Amino acid sequence: MKSLEAKRRRHIIDCTIAVLVRDGVAGTSLSRVASEAKVAKGIICYYFGSKDGLFDAVLAGVHERMAEAVVEDAEALDDEWQRVSAFVTGHLSYVKKHRAEVLALRHLASTRAGGSEVSDHLAVWREQKDWLVGTLTAGQDRGAFKSFDAGVVATAISGALESGLLQWAHDATIDLDLYAGQLLDLFEPGVCEPAPEAQLASA
Repeated sequence: MKSLEAKRRRHIIDCTIAVLVRDGVAGTSLSRVASEAKVAKGIICYYFGSKDGLFDAVLAGVHERMAEAVVEDAEALDDEWQRVSAFVTGHLSYVKKHRAEVLALRHLASTRAGGSEVSDHLAVWREQKDWLVGTLTAGQDRGAFKSFDAGVVATAISGALESGLLQWAHDATIDLDLYAGQLLDLFEPGVCEPAPEAQLASA
């Protein structure tokens, strides 16, 4: 039963994303989502309570899917900088395959940032940022990373990543692979301690 309900919720969320991309936030009503999903409007209210609740679920659902695709793969790596790199490239790889989700987030971000509780999901997806802070701190503890405020650096990386994703949502000609490479090239010297051989060469 739970599996059936989870599938129905997922189906409604996917249909909401489709309507958001096609009609924007203003044009996304419960009636239109119900029509897209081929379910009664009351079913949507039963699962999500209201349109705001449905939008919250869209944001949370995208976050969960991305976390599964990105963080779990990064966790399999031993080196902290490799994990950070996988975090960045994994996000960009995911969104290239799920453009509609990014467009839906962009629509929601442009109209709901500020007063809504869902704004926490929009900026950095808090749980993923916390994971990034933990990875940076682990690298510092191991002596592989320089001394810095891990929260500040995690916010900077996440913010730069989100900015690139939203730009790409507006302009699909942006090369996300190039963006990821340049982003990592920018942050690596400030995060990583030089390799021992590099330190000897500069001595």
